[in-house]
Amino acid sequence: MIISSSFRKFLTVCAVALFWLLVWEGVAAWVGATIILVPPRMAFARLFTLAQTLEFWLAIFTSLRRIMLGFALAMFTGIFLATGAAASKIFRHIILPAINVLNAMPLASFVILVLFMFGRENLSIVVPFVMVMPIAFHNVYKGITTTDPALLEMAHVFRVPLWKRIRYIYLHSVRPFIFSAATIGIGFAWKSGISAELIGVARGTIGGYLHRAQISIQPIDMYAWTIAIITLSYAIDKCFYLMLGRGIKNDAHNL
Repeated sequence: MIISSSFRKFLTVCAVALFWLLVWEGVAAWVGATIILVPPRMAFARLFTLAQTLEFWLAIFTSLRRIMLGFALAMFTGIFLATGAAASKIFRHIILPAINVLNAMPLASFVILVLFMFGRENLSIVVPFVMVMPIAFHNVYKGITTTDPALLEMAHVFRVPLWKRIRYIYLHSVRPFIFSAATIGIGFAWKSGISAELIGVARGTIGGYLHRAQISIQPIDMYAWTIAIITLSYAIDKCFYLMLGRGIKNDAHNL
């Protein structure tokens, strides 16, 4: 019987996951205090119970909608600003200090500022936006400025229209950098968005329920929500990677 490579990969992932679950179970049994370390069987059982409630799915939908909105706005804004910075030296000197400040700002202090300025409901939109936008800016700017000068010179000599230069030269050069910014930024957006909800106690969100489990000293709920966060993060990352990769392949095929 021949086992396909994809099935072997699936078996390997399952074996590794089982190994670490057994390690978790063993350490929890050794600690012997669920308030410190909850056994995996209890955490997954609680997650299964939470998944049968409407509040659980509403919280996931709310957090996903807001975080993905912040991520999308960050990508569009970063691409737009990077294009302007590459086209104009004056604009680049003006915008770079603001980008660097946003990039260096601590998450906790920024969440507090957002709370005063935009309210709790917009935390998981604004914070992912600020975390991802500098990533998009720097990646796209690098992609534009590293475009092959020989291709640009040839386009200039043959008087290739601007829109064709953008489509067939600049876009081809920048596409991998956009892909890199998006795949890195999606993880940053998710983690920073949940953290912002937790710090700002945003009601009806994943972070809000995680905070409630913390203050009410319910470690089982904390572990269950954490498993949900990790699972969603992995699923979003994989789905986004596949969708973006397929879109890039289609574009390359059409060129």
